Amino acid sequence: MWAKQGISIKAMMGDYATEIKALCEAAHKREWGTSVDTLTSLFMTMEFFAALEIAVTRAYNHLSVFEAAHPDEGWARSLLVWITSYGAAPANLPQEAAMPHNSPGAANFIAALIDVARSVERQTPLENRVRFLANVVSNVILAELSSAWYGDHPDAWEFQQNDGDEIDDETGQTVRQIIQAEFWLDENTAARDTAAWLEVAAAVELKMSGARCS
Repeated sequence: MWAKQGISIKAMMGDYATEIKALCEAAHKREWGTSVDTLTSLFMTMEFFAALEIAVTRAYNHLSVFEAAHPDEGWARSLLVWITSYGAAPANLPQEAAMPHNSPGAANFIAALIDVARSVERQTPLENRVRFLANVVSNVILAELSSAWYGDHPDAWEFQQNDGDEIDDETGQTVRQIIQAEFWLDENTAARDTAAWLEVAAAVELKMSGARCS
């Protein structure tokens, strides 16, 4: 379905092997800005619907986690099914998408879903649509990391929600800042982070022949 509807973003294909390697290196170093920028550049060399497939697949793979935390939120699955079926977003996003969802990573995942919808708005310039797709991937990865770490540390999530704005006397930071730093610097988070971006690089590589991550 995707190949049949492919739309060329760049008329001339560039040498992307260097960018694949750059994405892998950024993944190992956890350089998020470089990862997102490099992924955007790679997506610009691909057919739009091939890039969309990578982003939507990543989102779909996290859908079960979101639905387990919010079993009544069937709109998320319906939105992804609609976009994969028609290559376009519905006329209006469900009102539930604007509502707060109190679970680890939910805000990032919903942001990703909204950007998926924005990416298939035909009146939007293609370059902007591709940037939305790169944001989809980065937000889904953040959702994955958050749900995994806070799932292992449910007390930290509860403490953050209840007392996140309290100031720690020793550090002068808020409880939320301290917990989020602990989450981000955790070795398991780091390993998941790198692995996720390497998976994205591999998915791009499946669409384009070139360098391999190591």
